[in-house]
Amino acid sequence: MNELLQQLKAADRVCQSANEHYVKADQMESQISEVNGKIKKAKIKWIAIGLIAWWFFGGIISMIYTAINIMIIQLIGVILIIVGIVMDVKFCRGKYIKEKEGFDSEIANIQRQVQAERNIGQQIFEDNIAAMEFLPSDYWYPMATDYLVKTVQTGRASTLAEALDKFEEQLHRWKIEEANSQMVAMQQQQTAYLSSIKTSSKVSAAANVANAFINLSSKM
Repeated sequence: MNELLQQLKAADRVCQSANEHYVKADQMESQISEVNGKIKKAKIKWIAIGLIAWWFFGGIISMIYTAINIMIIQLIGVILIIVGIVMDVKFCRGKYIKEKEGFDSEIANIQRQVQAERNIGQQIFEDNIAAMEFLPSDYWYPMATDYLVKTVQTGRASTLAEALDKFEEQLHRWKIEEANSQMVAMQQQQTAYLSSIKTSSKVSAAANVANAFINLSSKM
């Protein structure tokens, strides 16, 4: 029992350590939505500026057009209106594209940081694969390992099989609790995905489970 407890504690430390990086990645990834929101606002802003500029410029041309009843002047007015539309659209579109490029660069930088954090989490599992192999990969995430440690530590289970059974029972209780129903449903979907992964992909599977847990736990 003491040996099992030490194994579970070691596995829990690995999962917690990897989880820190997955949490950080998840937090940074949420910033992408914020930047996309800024892109939409920039688009609306430049459309509005373009319309206001055209309304002002077009109004002046229209006044001249109606005030001066000379064919050549009216023709020039029409030409100016057309040129004004083209220049207005080109100017505002150029400003929007330049602003969007800055936001796109920001998104690309965030995505690189997100991937770097996930790679670190993945590497933690790979570096500690020997300490994790005793535990089925379906349970390679903090919620599971922490519960398993407490189950063995409090004497409610003396073998890994018993501890896993206790966790499954707790998982079932979480499922019928309204507050956790969504979490359990999504977790089971992830578990179904894991069952189709071969043994050689165990580390990648565990990383996926850990990341899914982060997203679920943030909603609780």
